[in-house]
Amino acid sequence: MIKHISKIIWTERKINAWILLELILVFCILWFCTDYLYFTTKRYLEPKGFDIEHTYRIGISMKEEGQAISASNDSIKKQEMLNDIWTIYDRIKRYPATEYISYSQSAHPYSGSWSSNSIMCDSVQVYTQYKRVTPEFFDVFKIKRIAGTSFDWNNITSGNPVMISSDNTNMFGKTPVEKMEYIYYDDGNKDKVLGVVNKTKRSDYEYYNTIMYTPITKQRTSLIDYRELCIRVKPAADKNFEEQFSKDMRDQLEIGHYYLSSVTALEKDKETYMQWTGYANNFKSVYSITAFLIINIFLGVIGSFWFRVQSRHNEIGLRIALGSSKANVKKMFIGESILLLFIASLVASIICINISAADLLKNINVPIPDRREEVVNIGQYFINYGITFIFLAIITIVAVWYPAWRASKIQPAIALKDE
Repeated sequence: MIKHISKIIWTERKINAWILLELILVFCILWFCTDYLYFTTKRYLEPKGFDIEHTYRIGISMKEEGQAISASNDSIKKQEMLNDIWTIYDRIKRYPATEYISYSQSAHPYSGSWSSNSIMCDSVQVYTQYKRVTPEFFDVFKIKRIAGTSFDWNNITSGNPVMISSDNTNMFGKTPVEKMEYIYYDDGNKDKVLGVVNKTKRSDYEYYNTIMYTPITKQRTSLIDYRELCIRVKPAADKNFEEQFSKDMRDQLEIGHYYLSSVTALEKDKETYMQWTGYANNFKSVYSITAFLIINIFLGVIGSFWFRVQSRHNEIGLRIALGSSKANVKKMFIGESILLLFIASLVASIICINISAADLLKNINVPIPDRREEVVNIGQYFINYGITFIFLAIITIVAVWYPAWRASKIQPAIALKDE
């Protein structure tokens, strides 16, 4: 039957050429839509390494007179402001709904801030994300320790202990993260590695970062100007928390030159971050393109085969008159469409692989997955091909079914009479 269908396709090659061109174009576009959605979905299904459920960011702002002191050289008043910061910390910690609380800098999930640091490992220079946190930070976001110990308020006063995020796919030179004892810097200094915590992402769709956590001490003066105050709320108290907390704590947190300015759920920070990084818009674009192509291929295929049924009206009637069943007529049209799709898919795959190898889409700002150093292997090409082909095959069969059904209903006597 395939041989017979191939002869029909060749005979109708002028009409089929336009269908092939359409299928090749659609296959190429859907290939890259599939690649983007498959890769980002795979990233999304990976553990994030943190938990933002029941977590909030408490905004503590500075009054104008405080800003003037911060910009001055008055160390006494600056120390008073630093004391006020820790008073705020203690008052929020004693709030009945608070489970855990932490100060941090460029550290909380879905933060737009980013700090990096250069360290030396096995004579290799490595850049890591750099986060300053208080010991409770890991409890607030449920980041688990998997090796060693953690720093606490007692051991951070001597030296500068650090903790490292674990990413077994990213070694520091030849030494696995779990076996590191010291962090070395370009200037010859070193810090003791106390422990290792599980690998975490910056967001759901991004890669795992290698992170170095360093402790915030109570004498860190930068907290006067810049701090992230995050809390984990007891689940039973997480109902209308923003409104209730603001009502209960607004007066209590107006201390010195500071005041409560906002209470923001980390879920809202996540939405803002997704917009800021472009993931939300990228998904909208990919979904829109995919929906447009589904409609386009459906209408294009059904229109083309409708025309072919009308133009081969007499041929179909003759086939039925000579004993061909209605089921065989439908199979013939569906087989033609699938064979055309298969031919188009082979040509389109070659085009797509070459475009990927040349990295052309990145140069024209088309949304592509951020693979970092991950190389696109042949397995990914087969996945892209398989998903795209099956998806288009289903649409094509649905589109061809009605013209094929109409063709099978042709009365041989009428068709032969017209002939």
